[in-house]
Amino acid sequence: MAFTNNRHTVKRFDSEIDSLIEQVLEMGRAAGQQVEQAVTAFRAGDSELAQAVVAGDDVLNRRDLDIDRACIRLLARRQPVSTDMRLVMSLHKAVADLERIGDEAKSIAEKALAIQLRGGELHKGVAHDMDCLAQIALQRFVAARDALAQLNIEQAWRLVRQEKDPVEEAFQDSSRSLSVLSLEGGPMVATIIDVALAFKA
Repeated sequence: MAFTNNRHTVKRFDSEIDSLIEQVLEMGRAAGQQVEQAVTAFRAGDSELAQAVVAGDDVLNRRDLDIDRACIRLLARRQPVSTDMRLVMSLHKAVADLERIGDEAKSIAEKALAIQLRGGELHKGVAHDMDCLAQIALQRFVAARDALAQLNIEQAWRLVRQEKDPVEEAFQDSSRSLSVLSLEGGPMVATIIDVALAFKA
């Protein structure tokens, strides 16, 4: 699949760029799946799924290293300039962001395991808030991933320039609900802390 609009004289360079973008997109799909599974494990109290998410973080870390090396090899061998250089460096940064997303998914899964080990249960409202927050975050993530897949600058700018961050707004709403729940004598303090950290992730 040809991602770049302007093709180069050296066709091998085009194929290497296309391959690099495809690897980043594949890592993006894997990171998104990790988040979905982590949230499901957290909401449902599924320890087995949570453990799978924790284990899956190693796979994302390996992909991060592989793509990082591919970027370095491409820079060293082709010595791209201008737009090509910016594209490669942007992909390199995107991979670092995807690796952090994987880390946050792992963190959510670990919080789910901690709550399960204490024998705690999620309040229905908390589970609902977590699900809503995750859906909003994933929608923005998929939109950003699609913008990269299509190299759609206009769509990317729309995401960046949004005056209000829907994820931040949902996080604030969820945090307020959790505060009210704690004041009403809800879950034990340790569970509330785990939930708050999971919301933040």
